[in-house]
Amino acid sequence: MRTIARLLGAVFWTLAGADGPAWAADPALPYGINAHLPSGALLDRVAAAGIAWVRVDFNWWMMAPARGVYDWARTDAVVDEARARGLHLYATLAYTPGWANGGQGPNTPPVDPQDWYAFVFTTVSRYRGRVRHWGLWNEPNLKHFFSGSPAQYIDAVLRVGAQAVRDADPEGAVLGPELAQEDGWAPWLYAVLDQAAEALDVVTVHSYQDTGQDVLRRLGGGVPGRYPPTVRDVMRATGAADKPLWLTETGWNTADVSEEAQAVYYAQVLDGVEAEAWPDKVFFYQLVDEPDSADGWGILRTDLSPKPAYDVYQDHIAAHAPAAARVGGVRRGRRP
Repeated sequence: MRTIARLLGAVFWTLAGADGPAWAADPALPYGINAHLPSGALLDRVAAAGIAWVRVDFNWWMMAPARGVYDWARTDAVVDEARARGLHLYATLAYTPGWANGGQGPNTPPVDPQDWYAFVFTTVSRYRGRVRHWGLWNEPNLKHFFSGSPAQYIDAVLRVGAQAVRDADPEGAVLGPELAQEDGWAPWLYAVLDQAAEALDVVTVHSYQDTGQDVLRRLGGGVPGRYPPTVRDVMRATGAADKPLWLTETGWNTADVSEEAQAVYYAQVLDGVEAEAWPDKVFFYQLVDEPDSADGWGILRTDLSPKPAYDVYQDHIAAHAPAAARVGGVRRGRRP
């Protein structure tokens, strides 16, 4: 299968030219990767694998060093480089600059939510027509990423940010709450969806479990009753079951598991993505290892050589994406 899939991928690569396989520009495809603010060289690896989506970090503290002052250099470069390769961006907006929260850490919400509104509105306006999908904060249920309460997230971040996205770009999609599926995640998700589901176009979660099968079961399938509640249980209980569900972080650190095991777990998740009950999109964490030797989450090593998981991802996409592309990229469910 791997040889056939590689050959098929090579054929499409030849037809498409250097920018990537013919199907990579189809936003309906479910294949994504986390890459922070990647260089052109890294985006070349994304395109070569046929991955359609890249999740990137648009950090408020970095982009707005002072009230009303913006530095677009890095984000402009990422947007331009991604578009040149036919890639689609999902940008997560988060982390408060000191000027907006009294000099506290970036995990502390702003004193005035209108400062957050202004940042979101200005950023979405700048990239209107080039970036459509916007995440509002990252893992707000973990204190080292967001020191506030669920109510603060709902009222000061989600509702305010969603209004800013829609004011800036009526075609923009609001995603969240980007919860980490750790202790206490279910009440958080219930509160967000029960009180503010209308603010979200797509429900997003992060899940790091022992295997890919465990990741899928905790989202909402597999052995009934084994992992209650699941994400889909909470979505059904709050009337949000019709919303798309994106798994925007999952992965395995090869400092903790073998590279071969990482590849096996990727394959398990990808098999689930092709099934009806599983997530509508998956963004693995992450593209490339960090220089710190204890951080092996990437599917590329620091020298950009591929790990087995990169090959598994590339082969899976080559085997599945061409068929979707031939029928216009239509896949199950709603995909804003």
